[in-house]
Amino acid sequence: MPAFGVLLAILILGPSTAAANTATLTGTWRSAVDETPLSSPFEESVWGKNAKSTRVVEMAIKSTGEATLTVTRKVLDARGREIRAATSIERAEVSIGPVQHMIDVRSDLVVTVKNAERRYPDDPAATWQLDGLRVTVSTFSDDPSRIEVRVDTPEGRGSFWETLRRVTRGASTRLSLQGDGSDRSAPAKPARRLQRR
Repeated sequence: MPAFGVLLAILILGPSTAAANTATLTGTWRSAVDETPLSSPFEESVWGKNAKSTRVVEMAIKSTGEATLTVTRKVLDARGREIRAATSIERAEVSIGPVQHMIDVRSDLVVTVKNAERRYPDDPAATWQLDGLRVTVSTFSDDPSRIEVRVDTPEGRGSFWETLRRVTRGASTRLSLQGDGSDRSAPAKPARRLQRR
């Protein structure tokens, strides 16, 4: 009977525990700007010298666990100007559930991808479904102000992991005033891994 009691407790407390976990994540989370120099001979022939690619990851999470993940990739020329034809936006609608794996201070959450697409803003017709996209979200008990997001693309190329920080109201206001979708309030950092399609 004790085993039955444990199972009953799990069934009763499971949904409320999941709700409590996602409630603490409610809000907008954003990465620093990830930069990669485009310095190969081929890249310089296409983009010119001293161009670079950038990536910003943002996740907006509701108290219900429903969330929108947005990955914005750009190419900037030597003067820091966006080459709009190279800009792509990947957006995924996901549902975040309870902890599925825990080790030390790290907890990996259940994430279900409901819909994902890649589009190019300069061409409204250029939109592709990203069937098979996988997303992982991890939290850290020693630092509630950060989460880690891993994105595995269907083709494998362009997969990455990134640290996101909760966006404060002041930072969100500064970002909205910029108007171009780039996060100049966050410091740029060297890329860990970025593969271009």
